[in-house]
This record gives sequence, structure tokens and C-alpha cells, in this order.
Amino acid sequence: MASNIRFVDDLKVGAYTVSGGQGGGTVIDNNFNNYVLTATGNDNIKGNTALQFDGVNLGIGGPSNGARFEINDDTGRDLLLIKNSSNQGIKVTSEGVFQLIKFNTLPGTAPEGGLAISSNNFYVGL
Repeated sequence: MASNIRFVDDLKVGAYTVSGGQGGGTVIDNNFNNYVLTATGNDNIKGNTALQFDGVNLGIGGPSNGARFEINDDTGRDLLLIKNSSNQGIKVTSEGVFQLIKFNTLPGTAPEGGLAISSNNFYVGL
């Protein structure tokens, strides 16, 4: 996972070659509309088929077909994992099961509509 991510307002590359084209410099392989560009580490940039963004919708594992954010996976790995440094959070397994990751201690007050699990007890903030 990347530990140093930076956003730029303007990116200029002196010379580039679209795969199969003429010229020198940085190569852009698999250059298709909506493919997010990723670096290969050897002066190549690749349009990544598994990460697509059309300006509105983001698709991981392929294009998003209507949802703003869509994960498509056939590897059997978890679809989503959001956690903090204490391993507290949520997970969606490859079977589509939504899980709350166990909290060691509960928050001081339960937020309205909040859910938590601790010591095999399930808590709902009403």
C-alpha cells in the first residue's frame, strides 16, 4: 500500500510515447479512456484496467456500471476493509457479509444510529 501519496494540479511530461507509437521518453501502455495511470517503476506508465474513473464513478476490478463506487472481484479476497490503528472498523467479505470488527472498549456514548460489538455483545445507538 502506498505510504506517500501526493496530488498535483498540473503534471507535465517532457516526452511520452503511447504504446505502439513513435518517439522516446516515458511510455504510456494500455492508454484507454477512464483507466487510472499507474507507474511500473521502470519509466513506464500504464493505464490500469483494474482501476477506472470516469470523472464521477470509481471502479476497482473493472468499470463501475452505475454505482459511484463499485468493487468487482473474483479472487476470493475481502471486498472492503476499513480500520484504524487499533484494528477497529468494518469489513465486507468476498461473500458479501458485512462485519463489524470488534472493539476493545466502547465509545463513551453511543452515537445515534451507531453500531458496535464488544465482548460478544452487540450495541445499537438509538
